[in-house]
Amino acid sequence: MQKIVTFHIDEYGDEPEVCAAAPGRFHLLGEHTWFAQGNTLSMSINHYLYVCASKRSDNNFRLFSISLNERKKISYSGLRYKREDRWANSVKAVISAFNDLGYHISGLNFTILSEIPADAGLGTPNALKTATALILRKLFAPKLSKSDLVDILEHANVQHLNTYAHRADILCALFAKSNHCVRTDHRKKTADIYPFPIEGHSIILTDSRVPRIIAREELTARLDECVEAYELVKKQPDMPKNMMHLTEKMLEEIEIPESVRRRVTYIIRESLSVDEAVDALKRKDNIILSRILNRSHDGLRDRFEISCPELDWLVKRSLEFMEPSAANLVCARMTGKGFGGCTYTILRDQDAKAYVEKVGDYERIFGFKPLIYMAKPTGCARIF
Repeated sequence: MQKIVTFHIDEYGDEPEVCAAAPGRFHLLGEHTWFAQGNTLSMSINHYLYVCASKRSDNNFRLFSISLNERKKISYSGLRYKREDRWANSVKAVISAFNDLGYHISGLNFTILSEIPADAGLGTPNALKTATALILRKLFAPKLSKSDLVDILEHANVQHLNTYAHRADILCALFAKSNHCVRTDHRKKTADIYPFPIEGHSIILTDSRVPRIIAREELTARLDECVEAYELVKKQPDMPKNMMHLTEKMLEEIEIPESVRRRVTYIIRESLSVDEAVDALKRKDNIILSRILNRSHDGLRDRFEISCPELDWLVKRSLEFMEPSAANLVCARMTGKGFGGCTYTILRDQDAKAYVEKVGDYERIFGFKPLIYMAKPTGCARIF
């Protein structure tokens, strides 16, 4: 992409030695089951983040974000996480992860350009980390496999960003294929690719623009409740060691708060739904696939309780395009942390314009304007 190359030359006075592109992503199903070793169904989208880099003569790092018009200067000894470094922490974490594994990363100039919608939960940090990892592999560790990069990126997340492994995000970025979706098995740490019935259909991502002040804290609380409930279950005789082997009948036999029972029930059903969705994809059964995806939003709203009125409104408008007798794929669901963020809508091409018109009422009802993005399932991160 010539634009980022030109910016890099203007900023640093030399051409980049390597450039990488990584896609954004959204999760179709199962993004909240990872802690229980469940399954996730995800899709990379044709909104990319680009990174170019060139070597320096010292061990310092300079980062220039075109999209944010921000610059960071980082010394080799300053690679540890700093809250004030914000987006640059993603790059620093990946460099640190390579260093931890014995690859000495010398000084670099980075230029970053993102086309992924900002603050919409569509994987911008993951794309930045993935593109950075591809660049560092190209320059310093060319023998590393994609599986090695998965381990490095998980290490960066857990050890240097003090967050979750985000395995589904990583596998989606590294193994996605155009017009396909990616199933992550968190127990086996594997990714499987399945064709997605995109022909004749449009994928629309609608950013609700709801301020997500409490999203991270509330989602963490939901997951903690599930873990605590499972710890109670494990104390009972003859109970499974893996949460994904729990059944709703087993839950009924344990005394736990009803709200917690709803959360755990959602996790159990959601992981099973991923397998059911994959089966529907294999059979090319759009009616069943629509039903599974729509049912998942109901669970996020009523059992896991991380939706909000704005997201529910967007989903409801999408489902007004369903025709009981038609075999088309028509579905909608919130995606990500919840309490705001995005919905995805999949419907017939001919209905896309009408959906956008329906969403025109959103600002009048809720007081702020949503952002709408068309998307297509795309391939994995790559050097270009």
